[in-house]
Amino acid sequence: MSRPTIDDAKGALKKYWGFDSFRTGQEMAIQSVLDGNETLVLFPTGGGKSLCYQVPAMVLDGLTIVISPLIALMQDQVEQLQKAGIRATLINSTLPGHEVEQRLVNARNGMYKLLYIAPERLASERWQIEIQNLNISLVAVDEAHCISEWGHDFRPSYRHIRDELSLLGDEVRWIALTATATPEVKKDLLEALKFKDPKVITGGFQRPNLHWWVNETDQKKELLMKAVRRGVKMGSGIVYANTRRDCEYWSKVFSQKGIEAKAYHAGLNNKVREQVQNEWINGEFPLVVATNAFGMGIDKPDCRFVIHYSMPFTLESYYQEAGRAGRDGETSYPLLIYKGSDTDLLKSRILRSYPEYEELNKVYMALCDEMNLAVGSEQENSEAVDYANVAKRAGISAKQIRIGIEVLHRLEILELTELHKPKTGIHFLVSRAYIREKVEELDSKKGEFLDQLFRIYGPPSFSDFHFIDQNYLLEKLQVTENQLQKALNVFSEHDQILRVKQIGETPLIRLINPRMPKLHIDQKKAYHYRDVLLKKLEYMEGYATTKGCREVYLRTYFGETEAKPCGNCDNCRSAESVDHHPVTDAEINKVRELLMSGEKDIDTIQRRTRWRREKLKQVIEFMEREEVITKAEEGNETYRLT
Repeated sequence: MSRPTIDDAKGALKKYWGFDSFRTGQEMAIQSVLDGNETLVLFPTGGGKSLCYQVPAMVLDGLTIVISPLIALMQDQVEQLQKAGIRATLINSTLPGHEVEQRLVNARNGMYKLLYIAPERLASERWQIEIQNLNISLVAVDEAHCISEWGHDFRPSYRHIRDELSLLGDEVRWIALTATATPEVKKDLLEALKFKDPKVITGGFQRPNLHWWVNETDQKKELLMKAVRRGVKMGSGIVYANTRRDCEYWSKVFSQKGIEAKAYHAGLNNKVREQVQNEWINGEFPLVVATNAFGMGIDKPDCRFVIHYSMPFTLESYYQEAGRAGRDGETSYPLLIYKGSDTDLLKSRILRSYPEYEELNKVYMALCDEMNLAVGSEQENSEAVDYANVAKRAGISAKQIRIGIEVLHRLEILELTELHKPKTGIHFLVSRAYIREKVEELDSKKGEFLDQLFRIYGPPSFSDFHFIDQNYLLEKLQVTENQLQKALNVFSEHDQILRVKQIGETPLIRLINPRMPKLHIDQKKAYHYRDVLLKKLEYMEGYATTKGCREVYLRTYFGETEAKPCGNCDNCRSAESVDHHPVTDAEINKVRELLMSGEKDIDTIQRRTRWRREKLKQVIEFMEREEVITKAEEGNETYRLT
């Protein structure tokens, strides 16, 4: 087969995604991949990174492997590709062994164009055996900043990607993608991926339509209410808060004040989260109050404002979340509401997140006991773990258990998988023949339900727990969640023919190595990442308190050394107001009198006032901020009195 061309790529773009042309930078990145270059793509949030590997996947002969760190993101992307008629699947630790086996067989037989895989899976024996049988043409490393300790979502398993895929030949193409790479991260990830003479495609971190703003105040609640009132007059927006409780509280407060708002956080079930997300995207209500669980893969072009009521730990997180505003190129406002004590609070949370060795050892031992692992024994499959049970064994709080497990994950002691879609697991305690007899003797409704359950779960559920997505199960059985639970309880507690396990927020855990008699860790390595996070917090505080241009601060942090003041952020506006005379009451009254007879465009106002354009802009922007006037129509510089 001849090498595909950029015209082939444009044909695939039109066929599967319906677009006539690529966005800025996408064509360069795709051409680089087609030319066989090892390619690094640095595009800001919303820049269209995914198409840089999805389009080549459709025109290259063979399979594209996509390494992705988040199960929810993998599931979302696979679903979107399948809706577009593209053959795609995923492999991660939520799948039972036989399902992984089947998908690998399908991949070997050429049934998929894209295969998404979690980085931890690359080290598995099954994958290492199968990789030699797959016709792999492209490897895409998504969220590549996870490779670096200086990246804000560091994942140790990412550093081993190139080694785990060392069996691949030189003809296999490589692309790495991220939205947030500082110079340190860029250098680190290129070294870890062993890219030789890479082609680096950057979309730049300038967002000229975003007016970066910080308000420092001790009256955060009052300012938030005022900012949201102004924001919703422009359109829809997001308020980011740290805790689930804050999300619920503020969504109720705003709704009571006449601004319809809904909460979004990991404590809500998957169906509710999807509903909130879709209704907000479709414009059915204007405001989401969310934790940082909200936003991944969301593309709402006309989000006009993003307010951070709680300061993030890193500039990478802030830029990514705030950057969800104004993707349509229209003027939009990312606002950080900041209080001096915010930094101290975040610093104490980082320090609390790194327990001493004695506590880590307690967590490790209790966890191994909870999973019934003897010293020296290995764990083949991930297992759902209830932190409350581990806490009882260790004699410490469930919160301390969670923190300890996250540290053990970063130290590569264990593999941790956070689930976002609930799953229902069943383990039949009787033989298949017994189930068939039971189906015959039960009344028709109950017997039919058991028969369907038996067929859906199949042979794997007779040897151990077999987990299936709950939404899929409800759809197949045509029952509600409550009806499903009641029926399973009857079969479990009354008939005693099966056992049931639910996993949702409960994480899946697998020890990477055999159980140790006592936890052994590298102390220096254990606490190095803590120091990295503290340094990143310093940069975040620097953004909140700088007196210079905020866009310049952000772009410099991400390695752009030639950035010029934006002229739009709060600090640039303050600097301008020092250079110009303040707006006077007489000037305000002059514009007000002109608009008394009806709306007028900016050219008419300039002719009537005979002011310089800069002066007129200053007066109009002041009157807009004070809500004396407003644009008659969004996108046009025509004004009317409010």
